Amino acid sequence: MKLIVDEGKCDNCLKCLENCPNELESIATIKCLHCKPEKAACVMSCGKNAIYEVAEGILSIDIELCDGCGDCAKACEQGAIEISGRGAKKCDLCAGNGFFMQCIEACEKGAIRLKRSWREMEVANNLMGWGMRKIEEHEKCRTLKTRSNQEIVELRNGKKIFCINGFPELTGQEAFLLKQLLEEFREENGAGNKSTKVVLKKICERNSIALDEEQENYLAELASEISFRFAPISAFLENEEIEEIALTGLGRENPVYIYDSSFGWMESNIYFSSEIFAKNLVNRMARKIGRRLSVQTPRINAVLPDGCRINACIEPVSFSGPAFTIRKFRKNPFTPLNLILGKTISAKAMAFLWMVLETDSSLLLCGNTSSGKTTTLNALFSFIPLDERIIVVEETPEIKIPHRHKLSLNTVVESDIGMQSLITDTLRMRPDRVIVGEVRNREEVHAFIDTLLAGQGRGSYATFHAQSGEEALTRLKKMDVMEMDLASIDLVIVQRRWNNIDLKKRTRKEMRRVVEISELKEKKGQIRINKLFDYNYQKGILQELGKSERLMEKIGRTFNLSAAKIKKELVKREKFLLNLSMKGLSLEEFCKNLGEF
Repeated sequence: MKLIVDEGKCDNCLKCLENCPNELESIATIKCLHCKPEKAACVMSCGKNAIYEVAEGILSIDIELCDGCGDCAKACEQGAIEISGRGAKKCDLCAGNGFFMQCIEACEKGAIRLKRSWREMEVANNLMGWGMRKIEEHEKCRTLKTRSNQEIVELRNGKKIFCINGFPELTGQEAFLLKQLLEEFREENGAGNKSTKVVLKKICERNSIALDEEQENYLAELASEISFRFAPISAFLENEEIEEIALTGLGRENPVYIYDSSFGWMESNIYFSSEIFAKNLVNRMARKIGRRLSVQTPRINAVLPDGCRINACIEPVSFSGPAFTIRKFRKNPFTPLNLILGKTISAKAMAFLWMVLETDSSLLLCGNTSSGKTTTLNALFSFIPLDERIIVVEETPEIKIPHRHKLSLNTVVESDIGMQSLITDTLRMRPDRVIVGEVRNREEVHAFIDTLLAGQGRGSYATFHAQSGEEALTRLKKMDVMEMDLASIDLVIVQRRWNNIDLKKRTRKEMRRVVEISELKEKKGQIRINKLFDYNYQKGILQELGKSERLMEKIGRTFNLSAAKIKKELVKREKFLLNLSMKGLSLEEFCKNLGEF
């Protein structure tokens, strides 16, 4: 424990020190950090061995041994030791008085409070499996954003920290009681539906433990938060502005990182201290699709109940300890209008894609990691009539489309049910469209090509890692896709993520943009890229580049329009999208307006 003085509330009246057992005279002396005894500067500087551990982690000064030399006061960087005629004096947290803090009682402003010591925090965090670093006021430079019990603060060293402030600081005894409560609640809740508060009262009665009302409430609430939600990262999952959550190891030196849509990557004040707790948390998240982290399966990909994707691993895969990355998806899906407003794509290009998606065309959406491929694919499916039957085949569920007549199929590695067998199954399901999700390895790529060659319904769709149309073709060929089979892909869309750095303003902004839209065409027995739209990095716009041949022919055949009338229709749709984009429509509202077009 240690005493904390709130500078904002303290008026330096010194009433707190009037009855101090240590006869302290300065507020500075009660701000002792109570360093580890074996490392405390005051202990190491005292040649008389006058500073001793009066209680666990608490130092006091033996007046009989102290000669008042002042070496300890000079060594203490906090100025927490004062020298008088009787020798050195420092706060010992009234250890000899049963830890009854008279200074706290005497302060009318409530400016003094007791904080847990590092030893207590270590005990509590080890028992709970996780901890929360409290950012003190003196560490902060400014608060950048606040929301409920969350805030983003900038420290004096320039570092940004995402802080969760809603969890109580538990003593070692409270943490032990919480652990016991969680274990008994899991057992008893299997037989009935008792609340955490009922189980807590039962434990307290059995062990003659007296809790005040406040303790009882926050212990029961914290147990519910851990049992029914995903504490301590529930707040991160619920924050719409957080896109990624990442754990890279255990301990205070490995905090949970989050990616905020406005501020990018930053540390949080939450950290894990137990591999067992981290593993159990991941397994609860993955319970929906029946996957578990274990010695036999040290890495998993899974989906949370709200659709977020998690990749997790433990030793020996993760040499630095348990790790996970959670990719979040918006509860309110992006529409094509959001992509236009966010300048991810131009209204002109979106109008073209709208017409293409109404033809029997298949496409491959490429890009680098976290470029927004799946988000864009989801948004594009708003153009597909809602009464069509869609079959989605994925390893990890990510596709979120508004269609009710949708069937989602997932691979099950443990049962040897792979992408290829599921694609074969779709041939018997009479789909209008097939989405293969993300294709990464040879098996998944060939599964996607198989569905294209089978002529499934009105088109097949997938996402793929490549940063240009040419790179996509090269990678597909290296995965043994034959030249003639590549012709079954009508359109390649490339979306990229990169940093845009302004040297004058010294700012860094992450960009996500559609940078290429190309059709594939055959020339002299080889498949070539015909770029229709290309991104101008200097101007920051997606420009129309070439003329479509293959897709314009499909559009003309589908809509029974001449080339001139297709151009007029594209202009009409572009204006329609621009007008709607200013109205801030939800996905449901957008689809309704689309139906009336």
